[in-house]
Amino acid sequence: MKVHIFIIVLAVFAAQVQQEEIQGKILIDIGHSSLDISLILGELARELEINYYDVEFTQSILYLDPYDILILAVPTVSLTEEEFNAIRLFVENGGGLFVMGESGVMTSENVEDLNTLTSVYGIEFQRDVVIDPESNLSLDKAYPEIPIIQNFAAHPVTSNVRRIFLVSGCSLEVSRRARPLAWGGEQTYGDRLSELYGYGGGSYEPSLEKKGKDLVLLAYCESGEGRVVAIGDTSLFRGLSAAGAPWTRNPLDYLDNKRLALNAVGWLSQKTKKTMISERISQAEALIQEGSYQDALQVLEGTRDIAMLVEEYGKARAISVLIVKANRGLEADLLLQEAKIYLESSDCETAAMLLEEAVSVFEAIENTGKTEECLGLLAECGDTLAMVRQANLLLEEAQTLVDQRKFAQAIEKTREARSLFETLEIPEKVDACDDLLAGIQEYQKEQSDERKSSERNRAILAAIVIATSFIIVVLFMWRRSQPPYPEPPPSRLAH
Repeated sequence: MKVHIFIIVLAVFAAQVQQEEIQGKILIDIGHSSLDISLILGELARELEINYYDVEFTQSILYLDPYDILILAVPTVSLTEEEFNAIRLFVENGGGLFVMGESGVMTSENVEDLNTLTSVYGIEFQRDVVIDPESNLSLDKAYPEIPIIQNFAAHPVTSNVRRIFLVSGCSLEVSRRARPLAWGGEQTYGDRLSELYGYGGGSYEPSLEKKGKDLVLLAYCESGEGRVVAIGDTSLFRGLSAAGAPWTRNPLDYLDNKRLALNAVGWLSQKTKKTMISERISQAEALIQEGSYQDALQVLEGTRDIAMLVEEYGKARAISVLIVKANRGLEADLLLQEAKIYLESSDCETAAMLLEEAVSVFEAIENTGKTEECLGLLAECGDTLAMVRQANLLLEEAQTLVDQRKFAQAIEKTREARSLFETLEIPEKVDACDDLLAGIQEYQKEQSDERKSSERNRAILAAIVIATSFIIVVLFMWRRSQPPYPEPPPSRLAH
């Protein structure tokens, strides 16, 4: 029981260590926005670091190769052609781009500049503010410009995300290259903006504004080896210090905002994860080869899910195969340990059966070391089994000879069996031989006593017969020595 508890604790600890590996490197651009992005996304950055991401803020986005994700938030400064090309190359080579817009802050010109980049991926930010007069967040009052979003596509980015909100966010236009991940409810619409900031309390204009499912609020695209996610707001990811009144806690902590952020970053951060997957597969293969199956399972803990997340399906299958091998290896190891226990008690028949089963598993998972160990024990078990069978046969023959009253031969056979059982260290069989020998001796003693008693009885009977015969002879001789009896006088009746 203590061993099992120790193994469980070890597995939990190993899983925790496994999770502490760096999940990805994230670069947040602060050089292309008039807003204080380090303040706005500071709380998100801390949350990402808690979840084992390396996060950096930067003024330059030209050197992106070491990073998994670039976060580009509310850019109000145009990208240079060099920066534009650096981002495109980064995405094509497996990088993740997370673009966050904002309603009102970005002018029409800002939006056009941003769309020059995002339209390559089938996404364009709109000059509107998302409104829902019915389903919205109430703080000190109801805020139609903080709509609660509850409609999501099935995707890793939206996994277990049921409700989020936008705060004066804008909508997105998507083409065939991109796919929507979230959209408005029945009463949610995009209220068009003029160059004046803010929500002016307008009403839905069907001919000009989108509503409901047509109002895309979150979208993604896969391009080359990379991925892109876009959302028209930063406020749902802010901390309290960046939110201001009337917020009383971090907007990031409301509803499923944090889960959405972590999901998006998890899906976008492919490069580190792909490297991690390859390293874990190699490590697990080596551990399985050396027979450290529990360690291999710990290395592979959660790796298949990561492979599925980054769409490394071939590696996900390879991981599944390794997990099966490791589990079968654990089963074979258990068979081997049980066989050793039976060998110690000289129960070679059971041990041989277990070893043969273990050999078949070790051969299937190509563990030559463990296979050779089992075969060596089987050879040893074969010699021991032959001795056990010989000793058991001798003991059986001895018991048969006892039944036939051939005690001398029985004793000889029993002593031979006892010697073999002593060599094999099978005390219960040695005791059985001793019991049989004691039984033979007891039986012989009883037979001897019976024989002596019989002889004594025969001697007494012979003495009686002799004495009786002697008396008879003496009486006969005595009678012969006596004179004959006189004749009786004539009977008076005769006259």
